Amino acid sequence: LTMSKTLISVGELIDQSWELYRSRFVEFLSISGWLILTAILYALALAFYPAASILQSGAQLTAGETLGVVVFTLTTFLVTPIISFWIFTSLARMLGTHLAGDRMNPSRAMREGREIFLKALLTSVMVVLMVLFAIVIGFGPPVLIATLGSLANIDSVIMIANVLLIVGIFVALFLSIQWTIYYLFAPLLTILDGLPGKAALENSRRLIQGRFWQVLMRVAVPKLVFIIFGIIAMSFIAYMADVIVSASSSISLDVQVRIGSMVETVVPILIAALINPLMIISDVLLLRSLRD
Repeated sequence: LTMSKTLISVGELIDQSWELYRSRFVEFLSISGWLILTAILYALALAFYPAASILQSGAQLTAGETLGVVVFTLTTFLVTPIISFWIFTSLARMLGTHLAGDRMNPSRAMREGREIFLKALLTSVMVVLMVLFAIVIGFGPPVLIATLGSLANIDSVIMIANVLLIVGIFVALFLSIQWTIYYLFAPLLTILDGLPGKAALENSRRLIQGRFWQVLMRVAVPKLVFIIFGIIAMSFIAYMADVIVSASSSISLDVQVRIGSMVETVVPILIAALINPLMIISDVLLLRSLRD
């Protein structure tokens, strides 16, 4: 029997992700930067968004305020998810080509990301359904027993259901985390190899089976490092913006609050555009290591 190659270490994963990110920063940002479009839409929406006092009073909204609410809602629930997932598929395609020894320009990556979009989305939905099923496994039996006990008015059955509910919380938590890691790479396998949903899920689980804790550490730690970096950068930018706005004594309080809301919404998006490639790079590098 041949031993499988040792997985890439956490330190190597962070270092290699950063080096690849730094070496192709402009190309990555050419794709990830499309997230700024959502920041522009949010800024536009918040410029017209009604003040909190108006919403609380239930007063009729003006045409501009209504436009602000509509744009904000569409951006949150439609535009942002679509653009974010398109960025994910495009960056993954670019990275896959790069690691295969070829080069792909951003426009081609965006085109191929769009072509695989629906197929990868279907795989992602299947992953979400698997995680939801894990939660149902934990909570389903105690809820069913509690319902039957309540309908039959049997206190002992309800007490048993309460005990099972406590156990179910831990079962649901354990299974949801385990299955999230098991099927984490399924969308990437669809994007990189064109595998359909079921095959992608099976291959992802096969790659991670027996190496759950190793993979969990290599998934969580680099992302935690990148997120901390993003939080520090975001806090600094938000602080500087707050200082500038507060120093402008000529600006009314209502305008200051509105600008503050824009900063709180837009700055995290800008930071996300910067660190998203790092997140995806680390996952693609880890997937390559798992397949070696």
